[in-house]
Amino acid sequence: MKTFGIVGHPVRQSLSPAMHNAAIKHLGLDAEYRLLDIDPKDPEELANFCYESDLNNIGGFSVTMPYKLDIMAYMDHYDPLAKIVGSVNTVVNEDNKLIGYNTDAIGAIQALREKTNLIGKKILIMGAGGAARAIAYSMKDFQADVHIYNRTLEKAEEIAKAFEIEAIDHSKIQTADFDIIINATPVGMFPNSEESLLHSDKIPSHAVVMDIITNPLETQLLKEAKKAGAQTISGERMLLHQAVDQFRLFFGQEAPVKVMEEALYEELKRRR
Repeated sequence: MKTFGIVGHPVRQSLSPAMHNAAIKHLGLDAEYRLLDIDPKDPEELANFCYESDLNNIGGFSVTMPYKLDIMAYMDHYDPLAKIVGSVNTVVNEDNKLIGYNTDAIGAIQALREKTNLIGKKILIMGAGGAARAIAYSMKDFQADVHIYNRTLEKAEEIAKAFEIEAIDHSKIQTADFDIIINATPVGMFPNSEESLLHSDKIPSHAVVMDIITNPLETQLLKEAKKAGAQTISGERMLLHQAVDQFRLFFGQEAPVKVMEEALYEELKRRR
């Protein structure tokens, strides 16, 4: 039996096992998807996990915080997108070689397309981590006017220069009149659920606001967006779509999307 899983810390609240195991069961595959918690306090633990993946019969794994950038040091090869954005959220063990991919971009695109058209839109991305980088780069394919904000301005400017987009100061967000706003930071994540980078007075009523956080699903940012009259997209939509693409990479076949979606919402219902 091949083992797959999610690498990160902490991962106990991850929704990925529910989706992947439902798909594995539905298709009758000889595999399992597990939580693979790796403590960042031990700098050698991530390296050892990667080097011993063959011994442990690891077929592949998802990567979440805080390892989307660090994991790249242990890859044998990269998918072009992962190499360009400098972030890996999916690893496939192909003939004892670890191949790094990034499905954050397609996950975000598919989630946004459920609510809006992306072509030519003015987009604000908040964050400077792996997901923010992947989303920022992918939006160029839609001739979007992309701006990036980070509380450490130097990090935003670094990404802006690399991807030929614009960095923006927080004080200028209110007057920028964005069509799409995406939070790709941990701000608002449990247990700090009352935090938000933006309040309703800085969110246009015509905007679509997406938060990639999944705990809680309705973040303070999304509450502020609703107060402003904007449309909202909660984090489980991106999570679903990136997991669907991960499954394709793991098993070389199309994922049973409906099965994964139903498992995701059943798990969310169970946790309420």
